[in-house]
Parts: sequence; C-alpha cells; structure tokens
Amino acid sequence: MKNICLLFFAIVVCLTACDNKTTKPIMQPIDKNATKETQELYNKFFNLREKGIMLAHQDALAYGHDWYKEPGRSDVKDVTGDYPAIIGWELGHIELGVEYNLDSVYFSDMRNYIIETNRRGGITTASWHVDNIATGNTSWDCEQDTVVRSVLPNGVHHTQYLKWMDRLGDFFLSLKDDNGHLISIVFRMYHEHTGGWFWWGNRQCTPEEYKKLWVMTVEYFRDKKSVHNLIYAYSTATVKTEEEFFERYPGDEYVDILGFDCYTSNEPEALVNYKKDMDFNIKVVTDHANKTNKIAIVGETGMESIPNTAYFTEVVHPIISKYNISWILFWRNAWEADKPNHYYIPFKGHPAADDLIKFVEKDNILMNQDIK
Repeated sequence: MKNICLLFFAIVVCLTACDNKTTKPIMQPIDKNATKETQELYNKFFNLREKGIMLAHQDALAYGHDWYKEPGRSDVKDVTGDYPAIIGWELGHIELGVEYNLDSVYFSDMRNYIIETNRRGGITTASWHVDNIATGNTSWDCEQDTVVRSVLPNGVHHTQYLKWMDRLGDFFLSLKDDNGHLISIVFRMYHEHTGGWFWWGNRQCTPEEYKKLWVMTVEYFRDKKSVHNLIYAYSTATVKTEEEFFERYPGDEYVDILGFDCYTSNEPEALVNYKKDMDFNIKVVTDHANKTNKIAIVGETGMESIPNTAYFTEVVHPIISKYNISWILFWRNAWEADKPNHYYIPFKGHPAADDLIKFVEKDNILMNQDIK
C-alpha cells in the first residue's frame, strides 16, 4: 500500500512538473497593484496575439456615418455582422466637468457603451485630447512652449491640472461590470507627441519635460488616486528612425503597450510612403515589445472616406500580417452633417464594404466573437 501511495505521489509530482514547463509565464502590467481583471486582460493580449490581430474602431457604438445614438448599432456590425473586438473612446473635455466629450458623446452614454462592450467580451481603449490649461483652448492650441512645464510639479497650473486628472480618474473608477468589478481600460494618453500639433508635442516641450509629464500622470493615477484598472499605451506619430521613437520614451517601467499613429490618402505617392511608414513603425514597436515582454499595436490609422476599394485587403493586410501586433484601430466615422467625408470604416452600401468583409474574414483578423 505504501509503495502504491509513493508511486501515486511520484506521478502527481511528474505531471505537475510537466505542466509547469508548458505553462506560459504570467505577464505583469506596470501597475503591480493592478486589479485581477486588469492583469487578466493584459495576459489576454499576449494569448490573443498568437491567434491574430484584433480590429478596433473609434467611437463605434456612439454614432456612425449619417446616424447618432442608435442602440446596438455600429457601422462595422452593419457591414460585417459583428462588432469590433476593441472599441476606442475619446475622453477630451471630461477634465472640464462637462457632460459630453469633444465629439458630442455624453460621458454617461460612454460609460454604458463600455459596460456593454465588456459584457459582450469586448475591450475598450481610450485617448485623451485634454484641453490647453494655460489658454482654455483645445489640445490643438500649441503655439506655446511652456504648457507642459506649467502642469508639472511646482508649475503655475500644476494644482489645477491635478483636479483635471481627478475628474478623469473618477470616470475610470466609475466603470464597473455587473459584479461590481472595475472594467479595465487601455489608456493611450499624450499620443502623437513626436509631432507638433498638440500642446504636449515635440515643438512644445523638451524630451525630458514630456517624460516627466508621462511619469507624473502614471504615478498620480496609480500611486495617489489608486486607479488600478488601467493599462498604459505609448503611441507616437509616424517616425522615421528608431531614435525618434524612443527620444521621449519614459521607460519600460512606465509603459505597457507600444504603438504609433499613421494615416494616408489615396494618392500614389502617399500610398507608397504609407506602406513604408507602416512597415517601419510596426517593426520598431514589435522589436521592442518582443524584447521587453510588452504589446505592440497600431494606435490609429486609416484612409479618409476610403476611395481605395481594396485598402483593407491589399494595402493594410499584407503589412500587418508580417508582424506580431495585438490590434489595429481605424479612426472614427463622423456623424456630423458638416463632415460627410470624415470616416475611416466603410458603412453599408459603401464601395469598400465588400473589401472590409473580406478583411475580417481573414484567418488572422479577430472580431468581437473571436475573442470571447
């Protein structure tokens, strides 16, 4: 009997050891106190990356081409029959304490959309076009080179900026699922900073000032505000060199995800440059992500009004399929009457709609149903 017990014990130990060898390592986000759900989401990115590339669309549930606030609707779903795997949102103007963002999406509605997405097994990412606190104008008011300095510790606007971050942090902490658990969000803040069109851009602050802004924001949410449901994404504008990408990089200890934003028109020269830029920038982010156990993405991309009816299958897909990225986000489909051509995903009846269907039917493109 004793020998049988010893044999059984040996088998259990052996099986456990074998299992340990095959178990994938658990990846840790930069917030060591991240909620269980946030840690699970971060690891989900690594697991799904082996399966394919998730399709993401900005503001997908709030409005689309020629419609606004129709429950359950999405231009992506209208065309393909499924929701995007990831939906992006814009948090600009939440810092002001107003009811809706700069694209007229009510934050109360946005909260419900995020809960709805989470309930479906989808994922949420958010950007923040925060206003220029020094002038009271938009984030595109970038004529000054002192705004970043003014919101850093000891800066003239630092105290007020913390109040702005409090309002944003309170929104993050209000996002709860049906069980009362915080919903995890990928926060893609201070993006396109290698360009000069935002007050935090490369012509508006030094690399060191930008890094301090990033670190201050992470540490405030994580360490002082106890917001532990965020995954932090660093997303440049299109860069020409690896050195340019990392010139303002705050360090691996402050970044979970690496990405970039890149757009094109249908002009032949623009398409040639787009393909080169996409290929080079994806290589930069994937190389570093692979070396540091992080996630690589395309933070924003698209061709406005999509005049190229093979854009998704013949331009985008061959490039992204070469690399191990987690998702690609196409920008919004404006609902405003004065922006009839401002859309980046084909709507039902658009000439490129069939091409989008072919794109999402590719084995390595993941929609909402594919990531549950």
